[in-house]
Amino acid sequence: MLDKPKVLVTRRQFSDQIIRLKEVAEVIYLERPLPPTPEELRNHVLDCSGIFAHITDLIDGGIMDSAGPNLKVIAEFGVGYDNINVKDASYRNIAVANTPGILTDTTADFAFTVLQSAARRIAESDRFVRNGNWKWFDPLDLLGLDIKGSTLGIIGFGRIGRSLAKKALSSGMKVLYFTRSQPNEDYGCFEVESLKDLLKKSDFVSLHCPLTDLTKGLIGKEEFSLMQKHAVFINTARGPIVDTDALTEALINKEISYAALDVTDPEPISSDHKLLSLDNVTILPHIASATVGTRRKMSEMTVDNIIAGLNGEVPPNCVNSDEISR
Repeated sequence: MLDKPKVLVTRRQFSDQIIRLKEVAEVIYLERPLPPTPEELRNHVLDCSGIFAHITDLIDGGIMDSAGPNLKVIAEFGVGYDNINVKDASYRNIAVANTPGILTDTTADFAFTVLQSAARRIAESDRFVRNGNWKWFDPLDLLGLDIKGSTLGIIGFGRIGRSLAKKALSSGMKVLYFTRSQPNEDYGCFEVESLKDLLKKSDFVSLHCPLTDLTKGLIGKEEFSLMQKHAVFINTARGPIVDTDALTEALINKEISYAALDVTDPEPISSDHKLLSLDNVTILPHIASATVGTRRKMSEMTVDNIIAGLNGEVPPNCVNSDEISR
């Protein structure tokens, strides 16, 4: 009887999907919320044919070489895979796969939720009450922004950006977008010629582009200076797209009125960071896709990708299929 191939699962996952993997592989399961250190990752990946990876697992050529020549597939639990060096994987004929589509509406729902929450200063108002500051009704205290009639600027008009746009349009917002790829449909939104144009015209700005060499640090001091002083900035994409120091200063100096962040740089952000002392920012722990149904489906898709890779097939959601041979 042949030995089963080894698969490393780097974080706790749904038990039924671990059972599925165990039917076809010897599973090295790090059943904990804490991510592995680089040294732990190198040690545990030895002789593995597959890796069930998460966003905090930095997987480059060195990690791939630590796994050895049996490594066939790296499956990311998520749509973003900037933590995996795809070029290194393709060079070694390793398939890289992700979980697109399933988290689109969930993430867009979340982005619109935090947009509304920021507009009406919900988190700030909650702290106001908890801190014992609610003494009476004040007609001019904690005033927010109206959603209907305002302008939303979306940076990156892929699946999630377009889904958010539809929600915004149905709430009476005007939607502008700036994107590097031409969408199939814009639903009556307006494409702007430049990022600067979008920033100047938007009451709300929401990030939905992937983290790449081109987008790292895309939003910095100059960009915040172009935004309207009442504007709200939302990031549910990736932390390094934004210069954290520039964002902090923009909030302190009231260059923008509010920010709502589901991702930060660094991530997680330290408990003593200056951002956490500000009332005009909401920071959440990377939970945009965190619903039971969505995370379960993501786990299932990740296992599907791994099983296909172990069988010598191109995974159903392979991102480098044109660069590998099967």
